[in-house]
Amino acid sequence: MPLVLYHLPNWLLGLLITGGWVVISLAGYALFRRLHPREFDADDRNLAIALLAVIATVNSLLLAFSAVSVWESFGAADEAVHSEANTITELSQDLAVFDSAESMAARELLRTYTRMVVSDEWAAMQEGRVDGDAWAAFNRMFRAVGRLDPDTPSHVALMPEIWARTNELLKHRRERLYTSEAQVPYTLWLVVVVGTVMTIATLYVLPPTGFNKTVIASVAAAMGLVFFFVVAMDRPFAGNESISPGPFETTLANMDHWDEETATEARR
Repeated sequence: MPLVLYHLPNWLLGLLITGGWVVISLAGYALFRRLHPREFDADDRNLAIALLAVIATVNSLLLAFSAVSVWESFGAADEAVHSEANTITELSQDLAVFDSAESMAARELLRTYTRMVVSDEWAAMQEGRVDGDAWAAFNRMFRAVGRLDPDTPSHVALMPEIWARTNELLKHRRERLYTSEAQVPYTLWLVVVVGTVMTIATLYVLPPTGFNKTVIASVAAAMGLVFFFVVAMDRPFAGNESISPGPFETTLANMDHWDEETATEARR
């Protein structure tokens, strides 16, 4: 989907997609009746309704699959964000407890990386891109962790935890970036659009009465609502329903709070 759509309010995006399907369906119906003014007999209509049941069932399954797919992708992206933010919090506290010049330097690099995710990388993910500067900041932090030298029994006991958190952070970062690039495949879009057109076109055998036009508009609106849901959730980090960097901001606040408590204890 074009990124410009995700800058629209939800109500306007829903109106454009749902209303667009209704307008196209009714316009197609009017054009069909103009090109084919002859009324269909009862046998033709019965055959069309039977065909409609088959096409609508297949298309509904495809639409349901698309909706479930984007919802699962959205959930996976949200989980990756929270997991990464939680791991940053755990790693920052481990580095603070390690309490050496090298660990505090690594912790500051971790803070810098987290800030870059919020300020720079989030905007890149909204456009489906990966921010190279954030990767560089992460790599600097990773190398700083590798320079830690455990010289006491407590440091030796803490190092496996620090490395476990660091590797977990790398995993969760990759998961977040992967989910930011996930989209509904073009082939699936094409199939569900064609299936929806076939579903609505089958109703064109109905006589041009007000009730039948309402039926066609209702079916088109129902299909349009599903399309709106799929479009709105297709990009987890773009649009009004996007995932916010709130967990990372909370992590930064927790790091600042830890520093304030440490400074207060040091003054006592």
